[in-house]
Amino acid sequence: MTQADPLQSFEGQRFLALETFRKNGVAVRTPVGFVRDGDVLLIRTEADSGKVKRIRNNDRVRIAPSTGRGDPLGDWVEARAQILDDPAASEAARQKIAAKYGLIWRLIEGQVAIRNRLSRRKRPGWVSIRLTPIALRQE
Repeated sequence: MTQADPLQSFEGQRFLALETFRKNGVAVRTPVGFVRDGDVLLIRTEADSGKVKRIRNNDRVRIAPSTGRGDPLGDWVEARAQILDDPAASEAARQKIAAKYGLIWRLIEGQVAIRNRLSRRKRPGWVSIRLTPIALRQE
């Protein structure tokens, strides 16, 4: 199936299923909130999360629009994930996601900040990730 805009199926959706891959090739699926920014999707997550570790090892991912539980609602799209190390780019992504999710996103950030303050170990904070589609693949 060929589609002019591989991200069209994400329009109007609140979540996507992000499939990252362990070193042994096993796929790990995670539902995440996202925002579209032109020809890419942006997500935010904690810097020490499993998905970030897997992306640092292998930037190949698959994405599909999904429910909040990660059940796919459309076709899988092959993509490349890029962790945005530039603070300005990461902050711009945070602002776009906060604008989409509003109070819910601010509550999530607040909850994580409180948990991190109460934690005995130092946590590294948040990172933004850019997801760039490669091709559309129907399953």
